[in-house]
Amino acid sequence: MALFKDTPPREHPEYTQLRFMAAGSPSWWKQNRHKVLAIAGLLAGLWLAGHHHDATPKTCAPASTSGTSR
Repeated sequence: MALFKDTPPREHPEYTQLRFMAAGSPSWWKQNRHKVLAIAGLLAGLWLAGHHHDATPKTCAPASTSGTSR
């Protein structure tokens, strides 16, 4: 009363080819999305860097030295 047969496994007839190879060519977005997102990120970074000087606080003047020394 064996649970498993002693035969080697067979390939399933529907899964002999890889699915991504049988699917066809990818769309334009899937081929170029990394380029589009990289350019959008660079443009957003440049835009933020151009507006960064408005948000920085002005520096304080150095403390004046007092006339008395210890």
